[in-house]
Amino acid sequence: MSNPHPDTFRLSFLCPRYWGIWIGYGLLRLIGWLPYQTKFRVGKTIGRLLYRVAPSRRRLVRKNLTIAFPEKTDNDLASLVKEHFESLGISLIETSINLWGDHRKGPNNNQTGTHQHYKGLENLEKVAGQGVLLLVPHFTTLETTGLMLSKITQFRPIYRKHDNALMEYLITKSRTLTSGEGDTVKPLMNTDTRAMIKALKAGEAMMILPDQRYRAKGKVDVPFFGRPAPSNPGICKLAKLGNAKVLPVFTRRIGTDYELNILPGLENFPTGDDYQDVLRLHALYEAEIRENPAQYLWSHNRWSLKKGKDF
Repeated sequence: MSNPHPDTFRLSFLCPRYWGIWIGYGLLRLIGWLPYQTKFRVGKTIGRLLYRVAPSRRRLVRKNLTIAFPEKTDNDLASLVKEHFESLGISLIETSINLWGDHRKGPNNNQTGTHQHYKGLENLEKVAGQGVLLLVPHFTTLETTGLMLSKITQFRPIYRKHDNALMEYLITKSRTLTSGEGDTVKPLMNTDTRAMIKALKAGEAMMILPDQRYRAKGKVDVPFFGRPAPSNPGICKLAKLGNAKVLPVFTRRIGTDYELNILPGLENFPTGDDYQDVLRLHALYEAEIRENPAQYLWSHNRWSLKKGKDF
């Protein structure tokens, strides 16, 4: 029997081994009913709790920030770690908004949209009709980035399959959105290269998250904040084989508002030199991270640090 599609509910999801996930999911649903401003206060509180109950993750965040910003004082780093955990907590709130926000009720419901602002829309318009790779690094605003993009263009989010079947179902459900044109936007698994290239050649857009640690065949070690980081050059190959333009997209959370900025399509990309191409992308990420350090995903082990030795 073939495996069910990830957005198909299974009765096995009701088994006791999934109850912990359902409890967390239920709490997110309760948060979804709170007033908009209150959600963010709750998110910060969740982040502060995570800071206290996850010492290993807290040490990893601190080490990553120390590598990226060696010029910062201990007090500055300590404040940045706490601010980052608050941002992580708010990202859970953003997942709740993505799952149950007013946009789910129809394209004319735009209460959340009053807090969302766009820059660089002309850059997206310039590549209309061509395959597009929307390059979205791992900031804690990721869920909101997908939601905001869905309001202005139809695209396919690229994602890595989750090891837990219920989490896979819930993530797929969260990232399946209705575009501004009323079309359904469904995620595409990152292992389906053939489908991705086909979509790009057909003039479709895809949102891809290219900046996390990559240790599979074909990786390249490219400096990230001056330290070699195992990186995936796959975006270079996708852009070439799909004849696609690459547009970096960055989203900043400013209080309870959001600003999504679409940068111009990269010229002369890819060049055929994976190392130099990824180095160019890293420079773009670093520039944005320096402007918005607390909202980058420092809780990820980007440099393959060893627990107990490095943090």
